[in-house]
Amino acid sequence: MQTVNHVAAGGRVLLGLVLAAMPVQAQRPTARDVAALQRLLVAEDARGKGAEGLTPLREGLKSDDSLLRRVAVRGIGRLQHSELARLLIPLLDDPLPAVRAEAANAVAQGEQRVRRGATVSDASDLSSRAAQDAIIAALAREQEPRVVAALAEALGRLPLADSNEARVAERAMRNRVTGLPSLGIVRGMYSLARTRRFTGGLSNDGIALLRRAATRAREPEVRRLSVLALGLVSGLDSITTRIASGDRDAQVRRLALAGAGSLTVAARAATVRHALADTSVIVRVAAVGAARALAKLPDCGALIAATRDRHPYVALIAIDSLGAPCAGTAAARDALASIVDQRRANAGDHSWQAPSRALRALARVDTALARARIAPFVVSKRWQERTAAAQGAVLLGDADLLLKLAADGDQNVREAAVTGLAGIRMHAADSVYIAALHAPGYQVVLAGAEALAGSASARALPALLDALDRLTAPRSENARDPRLTVLRRIGEMGSNETSNRLTPYLTDFDTTVASTAASLLARWSGRTVVARPLPLPIRPEPLARLFLTRGIQLRVTMAASSGGGSFTIALFPEDAPATVARLIRLAKAHYYDGHTFQRVEPNFVFQGGGPGATEYIGDAAFMRDELTARSHSRGAVGISARGRDTGDAQLFINLVDNPRLDHEYTVFGEIIFGRGVAERVMEGDTIARIEVIGAP
Repeated sequence: MQTVNHVAAGGRVLLGLVLAAMPVQAQRPTARDVAALQRLLVAEDARGKGAEGLTPLREGLKSDDSLLRRVAVRGIGRLQHSELARLLIPLLDDPLPAVRAEAANAVAQGEQRVRRGATVSDASDLSSRAAQDAIIAALAREQEPRVVAALAEALGRLPLADSNEARVAERAMRNRVTGLPSLGIVRGMYSLARTRRFTGGLSNDGIALLRRAATRAREPEVRRLSVLALGLVSGLDSITTRIASGDRDAQVRRLALAGAGSLTVAARAATVRHALADTSVIVRVAAVGAARALAKLPDCGALIAATRDRHPYVALIAIDSLGAPCAGTAAARDALASIVDQRRANAGDHSWQAPSRALRALARVDTALARARIAPFVVSKRWQERTAAAQGAVLLGDADLLLKLAADGDQNVREAAVTGLAGIRMHAADSVYIAALHAPGYQVVLAGAEALAGSASARALPALLDALDRLTAPRSENARDPRLTVLRRIGEMGSNETSNRLTPYLTDFDTTVASTAASLLARWSGRTVVARPLPLPIRPEPLARLFLTRGIQLRVTMAASSGGGSFTIALFPEDAPATVARLIRLAKAHYYDGHTFQRVEPNFVFQGGGPGATEYIGDAAFMRDELTARSHSRGAVGISARGRDTGDAQLFINLVDNPRLDHEYTVFGEIIFGRGVAERVMEGDTIARIEVIGAP
């Protein structure tokens, strides 16, 4: 975990400090100190649109107190407005390393709104070239390692105009390397590789540097990120791949499989076979994918054997993989049919998964066998099995079965059926899609509205208008996706005669909905229409008090029917005070108790904690993203979102390092106890309760 020195040269020390958990002789913050910090955090949480606007953040940049400067810098960066990023450049020379590092990260975050290839969007903006020049100059003179790391990563993240600027950025990073690169430099190279992989990649010198780091660096994090960056730019040669495949770190071995294509056919097969027998689950999961990817007709036998792996993640991925052709299709078909036939009614929480996935895979390789086995899934008491039946029916082209499931009482089953029906019956089933607009589940309404694109039904427009009113009445921000889709359909079918129904939405509580309504009204009328949204009030939270508190944890206990056990998450209130405040409040109100983890993607994340086992329903008010330099490492816990500032309190846990999520999703904590319990969570597993430990 990062530690930050908040003492500025010659400046006073705020908050005795963020060391509230330190011995009692540490100076306690005054009420005035806490109020100043609260004012900053409230302004940031309101995205500069609260009662005081941007004033607290602008003033904070000039504060004598180092902590207030750092928080102000971070807050301005999180707004992602390039014109404000210009204010941060002087802070790259702040006396305090922590402020300089924060300024580097904030400049890069602020530049994310600049269109790639553009120089400036208006006279007040900070151009990507100016940001690059400022960061390169700071990188050349910086001596503090953690600031060098922040500058390098920021440089790699900038939306550079062309490959020439990318080469300049890469050269600036390489100039700071003596011997092997540090983690910070490799982060910068990875960021550059990721943003430039389709437009020039890295130079030969940059690739050579990463190859050395991948095979010689002592820190596993450096080796992992080097291998990952090389994979992005096709830089994993046979030597690097061989060495990385035998690395003592499981994540390095997993990532090395991306370079197996550089090996000879025999060496490639041996590498994959060895990986399929690896002691690490994450390596075996990756090996199943590699076995499929490295041959036109993979070895069915190896994949069938993997369906019997002792860890369900590997077995389920292997079952999925048998849904595509392999060498020995008959054996694969028989294996899948056998797994489907192992289905047992009313068995434990996890028993449905292998047969359900095998049914879907079987529908891809043998429709007759799948059709003969689908009936028990259609009438199952488990909604997950009925969902599998709907997905299987899509593959079988069975519209009659989908029509039946489109009336299911479970909203997830109904969504799958409506979505599938739209691809088979198209507008011949418009009455089903119109009925879906009245469903209680947001995901079903969304599916119905999407299916009505291009409909000529006279009933569609009135139903869409009614659905928009119904979805709006609860004033829930997480209804945005279905409401916007409904609005798009109204825009296609409506006219100026419909204007009176949309005019009230010019003052909607959701700014995106209000602006969309304004665009439609302007198009219909041929006149300028201005949206005047009235956003929901932000609930007051004790942000400063939480910011200063250490040792807050969440204990997640799984239901006995889902395997039981618990894992503990250490929270980061200094990084994400508004997020932590929301989660503490919801956990104390037992919001999460009984909810499920509805999404599990091995070697990526598992996600859940919302009602209805769907990502489309959660806590009603959106959360602001609180993005920091903290990485989405294995065990880090983040907030699910469907766009900037759209989190609704659903959680996700990283099952491996996922640096591609960095600076995009809030990291609010990390698992410190019970990671083994967390990493055996299966799709549909139930949370018994989430308890708060150590909250003030």
